[in-house]
Amino acid sequence: MPKYVAFILLAIAVCSCGKKNDTPAVQAKYVASFDEDTLFEYELVRAISPFCDSKDSAKLADDYIDEWLTERVMYKESEKLLSDTTDIAKKIMQYRRQLYTHEYCEKYVYSNVNMNVTEKEINDYYDKHLNEYIINTTYVKAHYMTISPKIVRYYEIYEKLRKSDLDSEQELGDYCDSPDKAVYFVKDWVELNDFLKLIDYSGTIEPYELKYKNTLDYVHDTLHYLVKIDDYLVPGDLLPIELAKPKIIQIIMNKRRHDKYIQAKQDLLRKYKSNGEIVIGNK
Repeated sequence: MPKYVAFILLAIAVCSCGKKNDTPAVQAKYVASFDEDTLFEYELVRAISPFCDSKDSAKLADDYIDEWLTERVMYKESEKLLSDTTDIAKKIMQYRRQLYTHEYCEKYVYSNVNMNVTEKEINDYYDKHLNEYIINTTYVKAHYMTISPKIVRYYEIYEKLRKSDLDSEQELGDYCDSPDKAVYFVKDWVELNDFLKLIDYSGTIEPYELKYKNTLDYVHDTLHYLVKIDDYLVPGDLLPIELAKPKIIQIIMNKRRHDKYIQAKQDLLRKYKSNGEIVIGNK
């Protein structure tokens, strides 16, 4: 619907300038209506990202209006043709219960869940579930240098890297004080394949090779790479706790929420049984 493109671009420009409230003129206009339902221009603007270009905005506007109308005409037609809506009514009631229950739990049941997970809790969970943290991929920690390929005699630089480790950041940083040398440290565990992509290494390294091959020396494009793998984990090893930590925190939090839910459920069942509102038929 091209006639809305100019409006959309103007409205997006206004929104991009920081005006959060819709003007009365925008609110009074509509772009589509069906029966008693109306789609206003300000609703259309809200649905479109202010970062889209004019072509994308026009298409998004068309798609949004088309979807808005389709949903309503489909609904109207279904009302005409579907005579037995008992099952639909049951599904609506079920969804209504679920929606209310979800909102109730979020606002009242989970509101006082302790959000702080201690290091001891994390360590205890990790130690009790070690068999769940056996890795099937390879992880490494490393540091590497890039030097100009014009440096032909780089033995001294290579030896400097080979004898250094992850604690040599300051020393190597001072050493690489010229435009033709740079050093980088990867101190957090990273999957081997991701690391090889990071350093533009086109070859492959098998996990077993890391036992005797912890340095790389190669040229890629305009840079000469000197790499040292300082530490590694191979399939069958345990996932480091620092990598397992986010998931463990989520597991602990989910258990706390579940416990709160069970407690609230039991309290409510007791409450409504005691006042007679819950009646259990004879078996």
